[in-house]
Amino acid sequence: MNLFDDENIDYAAIFNQRGDDYHAAMQLIPSARDLEFNNLLSQVVLKDNMTVVDIPSGGNYLARYIKTKVKLFPLETSEVFAKLGNSIVCSWSSLPLGDNSVDVIFTCAAFHHVVESDRKKFMNEASRVLKNKGKLVIADVKEGTQVDYFLNTFVDKNNSLGHKGIFMDDAFSKTYETESLKSSPSKFIEFPWILSESKDTSIKYLKLMFGIDKADYTAIKKEITKTLNFKKIDTGQYTIQWALNYEVYTKVT
Repeated sequence: MNLFDDENIDYAAIFNQRGDDYHAAMQLIPSARDLEFNNLLSQVVLKDNMTVVDIPSGGNYLARYIKTKVKLFPLETSEVFAKLGNSIVCSWSSLPLGDNSVDVIFTCAAFHHVVESDRKKFMNEASRVLKNKGKLVIADVKEGTQVDYFLNTFVDKNNSLGHKGIFMDDAFSKTYETESLKSSPSKFIEFPWILSESKDTSIKYLKLMFGIDKADYTAIKKEITKTLNFKKIDTGQYTIQWALNYEVYTKVT
């Protein structure tokens, strides 16, 4: 079954099927994506008593990186992830929050699985729930990068569900502006995922994370070495090179 055959990309359908494996990866090496999550948070200044939304929150992974005393609402469209992270189930087109009630919304590495109609609805919903000068931060893969190639070529071929993400192009920031949500200049940030001291554990993490069920460890190692610079660093850990685009929108009324 390939969930992308009809171009109907459905985040909830995907992770209702493979959310458990993704979560197992996150538990296998919890610190692997530290830089990714900290980069996300660094796009804004969080203060005590702010109201913050994380959508989709997966297994509520972002929470442990937030050091200020905020009121965090982890939202999920996948029921499997919602149970794993004790999150609130909702849809991209209907956020369970009041008008002008939220200071910051984060969405990390998931927007490429959201259909166009839901993207527009989500941006309108974000505009509705954000306070004046509130921020929406969207981090995702940039079109044409090695990460794009890895996901939409190798993973697509070697994951039984397929993978055809709609990644960020140069027009993304302006395309998704609304009447009250205005974009800032994009930031493209490269960083490593720092994996395990064990080569096999590191590859197992990626196999689980991306649902690679049609390629063996040898094939995965060959691909990530070529595409993502899989290597062992001085600390004894294996790493891959990753990169995301960070878009920040500000509500202006």
